[in-house]
Amino acid sequence: MRNRWLWIFLAIIVLGVLAEYSGLSSGIATRITSLANQPSVAGSFQDPESGRTDALTTLIAFAILTPMGIGMLLVALVLLAKGFEAVVVSCRLPGWLSAPVVGMGTVVTIYVTSAAWLPSSLYALGIVARAYLVYTHGSVPVIR
Repeated sequence: MRNRWLWIFLAIIVLGVLAEYSGLSSGIATRITSLANQPSVAGSFQDPESGRTDALTTLIAFAILTPMGIGMLLVALVLLAKGFEAVVVSCRLPGWLSAPVVGMGTVVTIYVTSAAWLPSSLYALGIVARAYLVYTHGSVPVIR
């Protein structure tokens, strides 16, 4: 077990080095900067006295609340699959059929409702990207 974690750690380091040499990190940095330069978030964290503190607070809240929200969504999907499994089994179909049906239904629902949640998600990602750049660099570079 101990050797396995060592190999996983070494693989992560090697992948990070390969990503750096292949130029993948510059593409990610460009995307982060473009998210932070959205017109709707351009005025965030501009206060010279509390801008960096507000940015750090935003990053900490994002780091704490995001895994909790993802966990809640996963629990809801498992409960939905188990509830649908009871319906499937009562129709004399195999119980394993509920997981792919709920998964496909989730993917279709995400796609169909993307117009409702995508703008607010991009806004939230822009706030987090701006908070990251303000906290690490003190300002947000402008893309030309």
